[in-house]
Amino acid sequence: MALNQGERHGLPIAQILRVQAAELRDKRRQRAEQKAATIPVKVVFPMVLCILPVLFIVILGPAAFQIMEAIG
Repeated sequence: MALNQGERHGLPIAQILRVQAAELRDKRRQRAEQKAATIPVKVVFPMVLCILPVLFIVILGPAAFQIMEAIG
């Protein structure tokens, strides 16, 4: 459509293609930014459910053994 309009108005095809390429790059960048904005939300749940419990065990495990030895 843009090529047809450009021909009707006497614009060079190279200029039309440059403008369209720039618009497509902008749209692609915007889509990538939108996907990147949703990543933190998607990462929170696996981190809370998988990584943090293991981290607590590794950090608090030795302390728990020392407390049990002191009590027992």
